[in-house]
Amino acid sequence: MKRIAVVGFGFMGRMHYANWKKMKGVKVVALCDRDLSQFSAPIAKANLSGADASTDFGSAKIYEDFDKMLAEVKPDIVDITLPTPLHPILTAKALKLGIHVICEKPMALDAPSCKAMLKAKNAAPKGTQLMIAHCLRFWPAYVFLKKLVDSKKYGKVLAASFRRYSPPPGWGKGKSWFMDESKSGGVALDLHIHDTDMVHYLFGLPKSVTSTAVWGADGVMQHVSTIYDVGGPVVTSDGSWAINPTMGFEASYHVTFEKAVAILDFKREKPLCVYPAKGEAFEPKLPAGDGYEHELKWFLNSVSGKKVPCVITPEQSCDSVRIVDAEKKSAKTKKTVKL
Repeated sequence: MKRIAVVGFGFMGRMHYANWKKMKGVKVVALCDRDLSQFSAPIAKANLSGADASTDFGSAKIYEDFDKMLAEVKPDIVDITLPTPLHPILTAKALKLGIHVICEKPMALDAPSCKAMLKAKNAAPKGTQLMIAHCLRFWPAYVFLKKLVDSKKYGKVLAASFRRYSPPPGWGKGKSWFMDESKSGGVALDLHIHDTDMVHYLFGLPKSVTSTAVWGADGVMQHVSTIYDVGGPVVTSDGSWAINPTMGFEASYHVTFEKAVAILDFKREKPLCVYPAKGEAFEPKLPAGDGYEHELKWFLNSVSGKKVPCVITPEQSCDSVRIVDAEKKSAKTKKTVKL
């Protein structure tokens, strides 16, 4: 039985908590947030459902002090769902004690901070694991795409485009911390990195990036568009917080193979559909569950000593932040940036 502590109890903390609760072989023994009102607050609105909305946390102990929680509870796994600037220091504290850490994406605010986390992981007691929760690598519709790309069932990829559009994040109290780039990294690092990481996962580390962006009157990036040089197919992605609430959230891809086209778009009648050059279009059957559930199960199996496929490494997560760093630089300088 693995003992879990969830640190940070906003929307994402509640989402992870909901998934841990329904898993076998684990017990949530502690919940930690320096704002204790989070444990009685109504659930924040967001673009995905599934977060736990209860205020009855069973036998889990409630803490507002991270160090005290580690000392008293001694969990096997710490699940960090806090603002990005807090990731490096809290991750390092847990790893030093030999506690496994799953930490929400992005890994940190920039590549140097990510490298500090890698250093802490490498200095931790042998066998201590660190995972950055890039849920898209575990999301069934994207897992399906990865298999298509790797298998070459429909030939090579000719072109791929990814979009992630959302109204400005407004959940939380007062002005959302997501809109403070010093805390979240802004639209590029918080939202757009999902697709940047997926490009990295599917095609490897790009040779270079060429980005353009739109900034608001306050100087905060609102929209970013990137071309990735992956040495072959034309690969692009767009991320935006400049979307009206009436449109809602969109996460989509359009991938053209030599012998088929695969499209994910939840606003279509058939959200995920493959259009082969020969034969009828079809909707693939996907496994149940979402990326949050599958990533937590993968990490649990990994720290439990079970054999798991290599889906994500801390080094890859660091590189995904490095790619976003390059995108930001490219957008500001209006020049292609090599990696």
